Amino acid sequence: RYAGGTFVVVYGYTLLGNASYLLVLGTSLQGVFYDARLCLAAASGLGALLLAPLVVGLRRLGDSVALCFFNLLLVLLCVGVAFGELAARGRPPCVETHAVAQGLDFTAVFGGATNLVYAYAGQWMYFEMMTEMEAPADFPKAFLVSGPIMVSLYLLVACLGYYYLGGTPAGSLVESVPAGPAYRAAQGLLLLHVTIVYMVKSVVLARSAHGRLAP
Repeated sequence: RYAGGTFVVVYGYTLLGNASYLLVLGTSLQGVFYDARLCLAAASGLGALLLAPLVVGLRRLGDSVALCFFNLLLVLLCVGVAFGELAARGRPPCVETHAVAQGLDFTAVFGGATNLVYAYAGQWMYFEMMTEMEAPADFPKAFLVSGPIMVSLYLLVACLGYYYLGGTPAGSLVESVPAGPAYRAAQGLLLLHVTIVYMVKSVVLARSAHGRLAP
């Protein structure tokens, strides 16, 4: 009974996470083609159509190693383009920063905490990765590399983002970049990043569904 409940929670969470990635994919397409003024529903639908042939082409997590390295490069480029544009424009004089956020309440703290938890919520996939490793005992070595990279990148984005944008950014770092070539490039990089993440997570979902429906 408890195993079934855990299965529903873990893979239901993953399914909802992929649904949220479709929305991000849609907003990224809107950003790349911001002159066309696509609505979010149409952009997300177009993103789903673009994903369809890609998702069926990836069968095993082991086949995504090169994609994951490329994905890391995409993230670094996206962050670099965004901050490069913000730095070139300079910090607006109206931006205010405080050691402790003003107007802090339970909702703000809870929202920030959930974002932090979501940022590190990839632990459920570790077991999926280990099942395909020739030497699962070597997995901690990979985490010793990826863990510091994640922490450093999150801290960099948080600190520089707060410096340039203050406590009221426009929803995300990329959305805070003014419209123009840099904004289009950052959205394009984000589009590729989300596409790869969706593909990798879909492998786990598809394998799980296949195991349940046709063991």
